[in-house]
Amino acid sequence: LSPLEILLSNRCHDAHNLIAGLLWDSDSNANAVQKLNELAESSEFREILSNGGVNKGEDTVLTNLPKGRAGRWEKRRDRKPGPKRNDEEIWKIRADRAAKKATILEE
Repeated sequence: LSPLEILLSNRCHDAHNLIAGLLWDSDSNANAVQKLNELAESSEFREILSNGGVNKGEDTVLTNLPKGRAGRWEKRRDRKPGPKRNDEEIWKIRADRAAKKATILEE
């Protein structure tokens, strides 16, 4: 793979931020390709490839978050079941909906 292909296929968030910044600042397509090729061969991108990111310390801080207690939003809420209908009621509801749809389409 070429260095540009390696850059574009990289899944690291830091690499994506660098790519987005370069694309945003580019004046033309040719300028964007030139800047991306320069980034693909830069030492900054080589550091991302070797370390998995620019700043390795950020990840360790985020992984040491204190444990919180479960709130009410972490619990799964039950859905209220719909009314039980027999086949005749279902047929009537479907017929009413079909009639309503037909009147809307006629207008």
